[in-house]
Amino acid sequence: MSVLNRLSRPALLVLVLWWMTAQPTWAEKPLVAEVTQFRETGRYDEVEQRCREWPRRYPTWVRCETVGRTAEGRVIRALVASKGASVQPASRKTHPVVLVIGGTHAGEIDGKDAGLMLMRQLLASDASENPLHHLTLVFVPVFNVDGHENRGRYLRPNQNGPLESGDRTTAQRINLNRDWMLAQTPEMRAMLALVRRWDPDLTLDLHVTDGIRYRHDVAISHSTLFTQDTELQTVSDFLLQNVIARLQRRGHTPLDFYPVLNDPEDPTLGMTQEVDSPRFSHVYATLRNRLGFLVEDHAWDDYAKRVRTCIATVLAALESVAEHRDTLLRTVLDADTRAARLSGHTVPLAWYNTAEIGPSQPNGQLALQGYRYQVHDQAPVSGGRGITYDLTQPVTWQIPLFNHLRPVPEAMQSLPEGGYLIPAGWAALVRPYLVQHGLRHQVLPRALKQVSVDTLRVQDNDVVYEPQPFQGRVRTQVNGRWKPDVVDLSRGALYVPLDQPRAWLVAHLLEPWAPDSLSSWGVFNTAYELSDYIAGHRELELARWMVAEHPVIQTLYGQDLYAQLPRWRQVFEERLERDPVFASDPRARLDFWISKLPAHDPGYNLYPVMRTASKPR
Repeated sequence: MSVLNRLSRPALLVLVLWWMTAQPTWAEKPLVAEVTQFRETGRYDEVEQRCREWPRRYPTWVRCETVGRTAEGRVIRALVASKGASVQPASRKTHPVVLVIGGTHAGEIDGKDAGLMLMRQLLASDASENPLHHLTLVFVPVFNVDGHENRGRYLRPNQNGPLESGDRTTAQRINLNRDWMLAQTPEMRAMLALVRRWDPDLTLDLHVTDGIRYRHDVAISHSTLFTQDTELQTVSDFLLQNVIARLQRRGHTPLDFYPVLNDPEDPTLGMTQEVDSPRFSHVYATLRNRLGFLVEDHAWDDYAKRVRTCIATVLAALESVAEHRDTLLRTVLDADTRAARLSGHTVPLAWYNTAEIGPSQPNGQLALQGYRYQVHDQAPVSGGRGITYDLTQPVTWQIPLFNHLRPVPEAMQSLPEGGYLIPAGWAALVRPYLVQHGLRHQVLPRALKQVSVDTLRVQDNDVVYEPQPFQGRVRTQVNGRWKPDVVDLSRGALYVPLDQPRAWLVAHLLEPWAPDSLSSWGVFNTAYELSDYIAGHRELELARWMVAEHPVIQTLYGQDLYAQLPRWRQVFEERLERDPVFASDPRARLDFWISKLPAHDPGYNLYPVMRTASKPR
C-alpha cells in the first residue's frame, strides 16, 4: 500500500493544500514571499490585487469589503469568502463567521501571507472537507496598513525574518491590540464597525512572539475569565484544545497559553500566566459573548516555517469551527440571552495572578521544549547578569508554573438592577463609545426631577494617576462606594440599560473599577480636578464667623446650618483637648469647619456616571 493510501482523509487534505500553496492556481501572480522563498514579504498592493482578482474569478464565493481608512488615508480591506453561505452580512446567521486578522502589529506579518495562501487554495478546492462549505471567513490581511508600509530592516530585532518588517504601531503611534475598548484610532473604529456588521463567532488575531528561546512553534491562548457564562467557557476550551490536537497530529508543537517567564534571564524561576484585559482582541470578543483566540507564531523560527505554522493554525481553527458549527452557534446565541440577565448580579470585573503581589507557591510543573542555557552573573561583554542559549542542545525544561488567578476584591461589583445614567453634560463625551460598541441606549427627551440613583464620590487620596502615559493617555485608578442619592436630570441625559446582550461591555465601560473602563483610560479625569477653591484668608474668615456664631453665616448658608454651630463648636473644642496632632495642625483645624459648609465645587470628584434600579420614566 502506498504512503498516500495509508494517510487519513483529513491528513491527505492538509498535504494537498500545503502542496498547492507552492503552486499558485490559474494565472495568479505569486506572492513576493513565495518568489523570494520567504526571505521577504510583499507590499500592500498584493492585498489590493487579490481584492480585484478573486471576486472576478469567484463572484459567488468571495467579496472584497472596504473596512475603512487609516490615519494616513490608506484603505483597509477585508476578503470575505464562503462556499455555503452568503458573503454579505445577515441578521440571522445560518453559518458561523470567523474573523481572521493579520498585521495588527505590522511587523508580525505571518498572518497576511499565510492567510492569502490558504484562502487561495480553499477557493480553488472542491473537496467536501473544505471548511468554506460550512462557515464564512472574513479575512483582514493587514489591519495596521500604515505600519505595514512604514517598514525597515531593523524594526523587529527579536524576529527571524522577513528581511523588512513593518512598524508595530500605527502612524499615530497607537498599538491597535491595546485599543479595542477605547478605539481612539480610525483603524479601530473601522474594525469595530466591521465586528458590528459581521458579529464573528470566533476571532483569530495573528501575531508573533517576542523573545523567549524555546522550540514550540505556536502559542494559542484565550481568556474566558471575563465572562461568567460556563457554557461559553466550556465551548471555548473545547475548540482551543481541538485546534491544539489537530496541530499536534500534523507535527506541530503548540502551546495553549502565552508563555511569560517570571525572570527573562532565568527560566528555572518559573512561568506566569498573565491576565489579559478587554483592550486585547481575544478578551474583547469574550465580552461580546463570542470566542477569541490570540495566535502567536514563534519569533525565532524562520519566516517560511512561521508561515507554514500559521497556515496550519488557521486551517485547524476553521476545521474545528466547521465541524462544531451547530454547537458554536447555539452557545453564543444562548450566551447573549444569559448576558441580558446580568442585572443585579455580583460579578468580577478585574483579575490578578497571586504571584503578582508577593511570594507564591507554583500550581504545578510545566514541561517546555527549550534549549540548554546558562545564566551568567557576569555575562560576556556586559559583565552583568544575563542568559545565553546553546541552540545545538535541545532539552526539556521542567519549570514551575504560576497560574493561580483570582478576582480583584475591589472589582467584585453588584451590577444595578436597571442600568446606568450619564448626565447631559457628559453625554456628548460618552455616547460615541456606546455607539461604536453597538450598545443600546436612550437619550432622555425631557428633564426629570428627583430621580433615585446611586452616585459615587471619591476622595482626593482615592484617585491615583499612573506616572507614565500609555497609548497617549494618563490612566487612572479610583476608589469609592456607590451610595443612594436623589438627583435632577437635564434633557439629553443618557440611559444605558443592562438588559441587553452586550451587558458585559456596558459594565466594563462604565464601572470605574473595570481595567479598561472609560474612567481607567482617563476619559473622566477632569471630574477629579479641582476647578475652584477658597482663598486661605476667606477660609479663615468663614471659620472665625462659624466659631463666633456670627449672623452672616445664617445669611450665607441658611438657618439649618446656623443652628448646628454650637454643637460643632463643642466637638471642635473637645477634639483640641484630646487630640494633640489635630491641635497642632492648622490645616486640619480649618478643614474641620470648612467641611461643614455646602460644596463650593459640587462636581468635584463626582463620578460622571450614575446607577439606577429602573428605567427612568
